[in-house]
Amino acid sequence: MTTPSTPARWMTLWLPHLPTDRLRRTASSPSDDRPLALYGKARNIFALTAVDAAARKAGLREGMALADAQAMQPDARILEADADADAALLDSIAAWSERFSPVIVVDAPDGVFLDITGCAHLFGDEAALLHEVVHRLSDQGFAARAAIAPTPGAAWGLARFGKTVIVGPDTLAQTLAPLPIAALRLTADAEALLKRLGLRHIGQIAEAPRAPFTARAGQHAMLRLDQAFGRVPEALSPRRPPPPVFALRRMAEPILTLDAIAIVTDALCVDLCVQLDEAGAGVRLLRLHLFGLDHKTRTIELGLSHAERTPATLLRLLRERLASAAEHFDAEFGFEALRLDATEIAPIIMRPLDLASQSGRDRQAEARLIDVLSTRLGVERIGRLALRETHAPERLTCVAPLHSTQAEAPLPPEDSIPRRPLTLFTHAQPIEVLAETPDGPPMRFRWRRILHEVIRAEGPERIASNWLRAPNARARDYYRVEDKKGQRFWVYRDGQYGEDAPPRWYLHGLFA
Repeated sequence: MTTPSTPARWMTLWLPHLPTDRLRRTASSPSDDRPLALYGKARNIFALTAVDAAARKAGLREGMALADAQAMQPDARILEADADADAALLDSIAAWSERFSPVIVVDAPDGVFLDITGCAHLFGDEAALLHEVVHRLSDQGFAARAAIAPTPGAAWGLARFGKTVIVGPDTLAQTLAPLPIAALRLTADAEALLKRLGLRHIGQIAEAPRAPFTARAGQHAMLRLDQAFGRVPEALSPRRPPPPVFALRRMAEPILTLDAIAIVTDALCVDLCVQLDEAGAGVRLLRLHLFGLDHKTRTIELGLSHAERTPATLLRLLRERLASAAEHFDAEFGFEALRLDATEIAPIIMRPLDLASQSGRDRQAEARLIDVLSTRLGVERIGRLALRETHAPERLTCVAPLHSTQAEAPLPPEDSIPRRPLTLFTHAQPIEVLAETPDGPPMRFRWRRILHEVIRAEGPERIASNWLRAPNARARDYYRVEDKKGQRFWVYRDGQYGEDAPPRWYLHGLFA
């Protein structure tokens, strides 16, 4: 886990021939060494948008008119560009890069940022990490360059224009000085303006007076300069939110069996809980990432009902989830690394234990039981009673997910008199009623062949038809009635006298 005192380290990946590499990797005849270029429509003309190394050597360049390129190299393969396929491939490369860092930023159209702060030692050192990333991309058929620097902007410029690929904060200024102005990621207009002013290298503007330089070159150029040197922070949007705490383990040899995965997961749980203990927090949502040699990532997610930081508890729940998910892994050649992310954490507040309590309710044990059931049966099958926003009594309660924000069951009224019965029938049952007046409460009613004499009645409580939101619904008048035996019922009259169809009576629930 990164601490505030850890100096930031950023790696930038640059894939200069990403569109053409995509086609060469998917071509039916990869041995074809003819120049390859892609074209698209720009400014109402067809022009080249990407060229590979062979096409560049043959004289083709991005921005060249398609007709000129075909005339210059009639044997070259010139195909239509597909920006969506290029973006999807770049995103898959960013997903693959998560085995090296949990914080990945897609830098369209041909780059990826990796926040490797605190990660390099897991791969030996920064040089070993950079070498592994570049060579593994090369083995997959991608031309790639990479650089590591204290800021994303500096790493971006070094990867594209620099000879030094790893630079520290002490040598950042002198390493960036000879780089061209384009290494600052300027817009085309800002770059052209600086060149008109006779400025060619970063060193010429590194220590320029801020006010005069901004007035002449613009705010954008000054911002990019400050970001490259780390004078102002740069806001980047990661591909997915970075975990507050994570633990990573790399294997010397790939692992395949469930037992081996469980052993590594056990070590990850211990590492993660040490960090959580230092932070005084527990985890609410875990994600276990298994990085395969087939360049695919399998992810197991585990939600907890309360914050937890006990390694044995986390491992037990993760073993349950692994056992149920392993059959869908298709591990291919095995897993080379595992990372355990504490995606959501919450502070753990220590409360004194009341030894004299007679309630008999152990909330912690209850929460752990819920976690075990959720892991074994699936979180979608475990729920709690909640209330819907509806006036129809038969649809008022529902089973909501454990982490739902729906309202829980209401507290009893202050006068302790329930307005709704504890037992509510799924379908109201028809009854025969005799009332003193047509629209008055029942005097007696017959339910299940038994006659009940009413001695008390409260109501009516009317629920209008438009509130019920059901087809062909009619207004209901509810009554709370009590018979001579002390039994209490919840009955209602469906409809009103004077309508086309006569009203009917139903028993909807029973009071205790």
